Amino acid sequence: MALLELCDIRVEGLSVPRLQSINLTLHSGQLVGVIGANGAGKSSLLKTIAGLLTPATGHVAIDQQSMQQMSARQKAEVMAYLPQREQPQWDVSVIELIKIGLLQHRLSRSEQQLRIDQVVTECDLVDLSARALSTLSGGEQQRALLARALVGQPKLLLCDEPTSALDINHQLHTMQLLQQRSGQGQLVLCCLHDLPLAARFCDQLVLLNEGKLIDVGVPAKVLSDDNLAQVFGIKAQWFCEDSGVAWLPQPL
Repeated sequence: MALLELCDIRVEGLSVPRLQSINLTLHSGQLVGVIGANGAGKSSLLKTIAGLLTPATGHVAIDQQSMQQMSARQKAEVMAYLPQREQPQWDVSVIELIKIGLLQHRLSRSEQQLRIDQVVTECDLVDLSARALSTLSGGEQQRALLARALVGQPKLLLCDEPTSALDINHQLHTMQLLQQRSGQGQLVLCCLHDLPLAARFCDQLVLLNEGKLIDVGVPAKVLSDDNLAQVFGIKAQWFCEDSGVAWLPQPL
């Protein structure tokens, strides 16, 4: 059964549509990467699913329920959204930030603490948990915000470039963590610019260009020569090993 369905989605922009004629069905237990050039509509897609952008046509359904008919609490119980950039409005500690991710959840105090301890460890925040957000680097803040999104254990996790501010070690660790969460039954949908990272970790890729859905499928299918040329204006030589994926991109 599909967890997420987008039917004939169109989102208007100032001069051109942000998204047009998007039809997409995704299932639980997958890590799905959203890829495309700058301005392709990746962030707009996630914001539309999260309810931050209202489509001019079409509808979004989560677990067979229309997004438009869901209350704020219902959305918070099934979905979490990690934006590309977020400046917290007040300076709280890492622990206090993570607790915000549990506000809409009815959990005992002991269950809350178990979940907090889990994400603090998973996101490598043990030594930073008492620190104020303003004292952290950009990458450390990104990990704290990811922990806030993870702590509610949502069925649907939306991450907009979750590795953009991270060093290489934490990039790999974060992708492994998202892969682990999808393996536990969550649907993880994340925008990525690093194509080798997407090819290595994602079960499926969603390729966008100028607001249109170009291709959906396994990485080997979506990252074809034709798609790379059409969307990114490049050609690439790929090197695949058991330990990972590398590439040598070149302009056309």
